[in-house]
Amino acid sequence: MSEDTTRRQVEQGLADLCDWAAALRYDSIPAEVGAHAALILGDNVAATLSAGDEPEVRAHHDRIIASRTGEQATIFRRGAPRAGLAEAAVANGLAMTWNELDDGYTRTAVHPGALSQPLILAAAEADGASLAATLRATIGAYEIGTRLARAWPGTLPRLHPHGVYNAVCAAAGLALLRGADSAELGRALTAAATMVSPGPYSHAIEGALVRNAWAAAGAWLGLFACDLARLGIGGTPSGPYDVYDRGLGARSNPAELTAGLGSDWTIRDGYHKLYAACHHSHAAMEAIESLIAAHPGLRGGATVASVHVEGSAMAMNFGNAAPVTTLGAKFSIPHAVAGTIVYGAEDPRIFSAASLRDEAIADLRARVTMARLPEVKPWPLDRPARVTLHLRDGRRLAAECEAALGSPARPLPPERVLEKIRALSAEPAPGLERAVESLRASIARGAPEPATCREWVASFFPRT
Repeated sequence: MSEDTTRRQVEQGLADLCDWAAALRYDSIPAEVGAHAALILGDNVAATLSAGDEPEVRAHHDRIIASRTGEQATIFRRGAPRAGLAEAAVANGLAMTWNELDDGYTRTAVHPGALSQPLILAAAEADGASLAATLRATIGAYEIGTRLARAWPGTLPRLHPHGVYNAVCAAAGLALLRGADSAELGRALTAAATMVSPGPYSHAIEGALVRNAWAAAGAWLGLFACDLARLGIGGTPSGPYDVYDRGLGARSNPAELTAGLGSDWTIRDGYHKLYAACHHSHAAMEAIESLIAAHPGLRGGATVASVHVEGSAMAMNFGNAAPVTTLGAKFSIPHAVAGTIVYGAEDPRIFSAASLRDEAIADLRARVTMARLPEVKPWPLDRPARVTLHLRDGRRLAAECEAALGSPARPLPPERVLEKIRALSAEPAPGLERAVESLRASIARGAPEPATCREWVASFFPRT
């Protein structure tokens, strides 16, 4: 296919996607899709709250609060301080991915929720938007973000999706929240596509904490792109082709921009995390937990001589056995495996700063080897793991996990996600779980309640 043909197909596909998204009505969205969107919103707010006391996050929030220009939207942390729209969006954008507990999408690596929802929620509070409008924007941004990522999967594994799709996801959400027509939405997306952050995937693996800032940068850039779009300023109609094909070297698949629009709701294909780590670690962690359940004496690691992990080709990128930051630990399969054996997969100590200096974990990390599985099935079974423990007494114990719990192949029931939300938010925002549960129930009855996003967010926190 010629370059001109591909470029025209991208232009047409993007135009069709914008036409569909701009015309999307809340009452045309299936109730189960709306209820799932509410669950994802709650999960991501809880992930944000979980990072509120991380030293770097708290210091950044304190700086924003000290110089805030308004009190339009909530910063999701203890005490629910308020700041200007952009300030709150950036503050929550920094925190939402910090602990690797936000939702994600596995057909290709992208986190459209974390990249769009900080700006959607801040703007919805600031604008007094209805919950119906907030949910419509959340779902529409998910559709746009996932389809762009599926159209250009070739940015992986060189570039991290938090940078490649940050501005376009944020711009999509805000433009839809504010009722942009197709032309304005197109201008916002084509402008935002030129503002993406080409952050190297290696930064996450090496633990460079700036990776956690890419979602926050996207919130600001998405806001700027939408402001420009309202003034008639945008990119070229095929702008994403110029950025992703010509600029970043990814080969486009334009058909993915519109495949299944209105029937294949991509927000249903996401995953929820039980473990605070890169999703490519989860199957191995779960396999180890199954072995420890059968052999409790393995806990602590004293009886383990070495560990061999087999996984997908993508998983082989996460072999850093000596991470120096908590982010690096979350993107290290050796650390995740060692920490699971020593502490347990859901133990909050596993990826703490102290875990980096833990002698038992460090010793075991150095004895983890990795290799590709000879065969890996297509999505949604494309992130499996086989783990073999070599014990000091000469025995070998092996276990496999074809797909981690919480992935599209083994989705978590809503009750389990609500348990996670409660565990992460009970202290700073004790009303979050009930607010999510009530919103899901009201969606099932036909109309989301309470009326506005501002009222919903206020219900998370204790009254002062």
